[in-house]
Amino acid sequence: MNKSKMSFGLTAGAFLGLLLLIVLSMGNMDLEKEVLEELSFTCEGEGGEQSFPVWRDPADGRCYLFLPSWFSGKAGEFSIHYETLGVSVLIDGVAYGSGRNWKDEGEEKIHELEIRGMPGTKTVCTTLQVLCSEKLPAIFIQAQEQEEILSREESPEKKYFETGYMQMLDQKGELVCEGEMEKFKVRGNLTAELDKKPFTFTLKEPVELLGMEAAVKWNLLANATDGTFIRNKIIRDLAYNCIDAYEPQGEFIEVYLNGAYQGLYLLTEAVEIGTNRLEIDPKANWFIEMELDFRARDDATQMITDRGQIFIIHSDDPVTEEEKAQLLGRLNDVESALFAENGVSQISGKPLEELIHMESFAEAWLVEELSGDHDVGITSQFAYALKEGDSLWYAGPVWDFDGIMGNVNKPMYAVPEALTGVVEMCGNEDDNNQNRWLAAMWRNPKFQELVKSKYVQVFRDEYERILLKEIDGWVKEIRRSAVLDAFRWHENRLSWFFTMPEGIDVDINQRQVDSYEEYDTLDPCLAVVEDFMTRKLSFLDKLWIEGREFCLVEVRNDAPFLDQGYNQTLYYWVEKGTGISHLPHYEPEGWHFEGYFDKDYDDLISDGFVIEYYRIVEGRWTQEEDGGTPQ
Repeated sequence: MNKSKMSFGLTAGAFLGLLLLIVLSMGNMDLEKEVLEELSFTCEGEGGEQSFPVWRDPADGRCYLFLPSWFSGKAGEFSIHYETLGVSVLIDGVAYGSGRNWKDEGEEKIHELEIRGMPGTKTVCTTLQVLCSEKLPAIFIQAQEQEEILSREESPEKKYFETGYMQMLDQKGELVCEGEMEKFKVRGNLTAELDKKPFTFTLKEPVELLGMEAAVKWNLLANATDGTFIRNKIIRDLAYNCIDAYEPQGEFIEVYLNGAYQGLYLLTEAVEIGTNRLEIDPKANWFIEMELDFRARDDATQMITDRGQIFIIHSDDPVTEEEKAQLLGRLNDVESALFAENGVSQISGKPLEELIHMESFAEAWLVEELSGDHDVGITSQFAYALKEGDSLWYAGPVWDFDGIMGNVNKPMYAVPEALTGVVEMCGNEDDNNQNRWLAAMWRNPKFQELVKSKYVQVFRDEYERILLKEIDGWVKEIRRSAVLDAFRWHENRLSWFFTMPEGIDVDINQRQVDSYEEYDTLDPCLAVVEDFMTRKLSFLDKLWIEGREFCLVEVRNDAPFLDQGYNQTLYYWVEKGTGISHLPHYEPEGWHFEGYFDKDYDDLISDGFVIEYYRIVEGRWTQEEDGGTPQ
């Protein structure tokens, strides 16, 4: 046989074999899954080439391309990329091979998207819509193992990290900075378990970001539990503008991980010892934090004071048992003064003002009170002091404010007309996570006067300015991004909120949705924040400026269907001679709520009941029989 003919026959046979293999593989291919997962749109910008993968809505299968602010209202030209052989991607009936350019006019047009395979495969027919942000910068993070980073198995322990590359561009698409990351990983505790992850990253060199001073370590707060996205921003700005010591700042930004849109974040400075951060000598100072028992128990530096307050030590160096014992002794000395009737420690004989820096703790106390933080006095409370000599303990920096201003998992802290910082216990007596220290500080007359003075002279006007002016500006800045974030995570984001504001369609995931904008929940969530701040300001003005008389009402909810760690006791400060309001109403199926009754006089207490003196009221419930009649 002629060798050239033989060669041609082998080549043709190989080609036909390859073609047959492609056809067979295409017949078993899930085009919907495999091609859509690899389909991306690439464009050139000041930061170089940026590639954006398609996001497919799990609710209805529609596809979307999330783009940063500099695309808003503009036509964009992209090259389309996919790797699967033997398929065609059609947009509005026009076929685009991998690498071919496609232009979007920037009008949010809903395009027809088809993916066709070999004969015998099912054509995917869906839609594609381009959604652009507005007014915000964006950070693009390239990390090799995205799935490992986002893994639920790893993220709660925050063990897994990646190196990578970071680019930040402003809202106009101009490059702000770029550089290699030494570390990129999931951060946080409860929030690390949610699908929208918070992150931390460390750069090789210090860099200024969005007006914040140069550093290498930065955090990206997801604010996944906060439907307003601004609670952390409010308190950071309040603390930064009212406290002379270092307080971490934060600025809004959008995050893209390997091109995939993650949503609206707050880029913040990290709480750490270092240049442009907490500038103390780590060798010469202790840096500690109050912590929850279930988090602290696995920390080798855990310390528990005589009265049960839990602390951990932040140190890059190992801490010896001798050092821990020495430090615990100092903390017990402070605690002794806190709980002494005369404010003097029985251990050292020193008054409280010679053990703690009263001014910094008064500022930290006010930040907690003005925020209505459900973690007050139990976690994310930092302090530092020199290891040697008679150094005072200083409070700060402040941290972690997504569970505040009505978005709380304990009803006690949703009541603005209350001094929540003075409440030592709102759960079971055997619960280690109680606000011991900050509640005890309030009982010190000198500390009380300092708190009131700080409120009147420093914090009050700044709090009001943020409420009346700053919030509107932030909302205008983030509104578009907040809508896109809400849509991007809609399949489960409502379950992340600690409380559900009124006016939100909680069944939206179970019905047909015509537009992505229907997932917008910003305004109902903002209403909660603005209501809380308005009422808190009014209450504190009456209490500390006008000097009005208030009566404490202790509301006990001892019901078997309630989580007693969260709902057992609420405290209301009611102006003398006025009616109590906002009493909770718990009446699950199978139970009848009879009302709240005075413990000593059996008066029925409901909203509007006039309070003239201190009262303890108790809720009463009866369990219904099958027919609905109380037993």
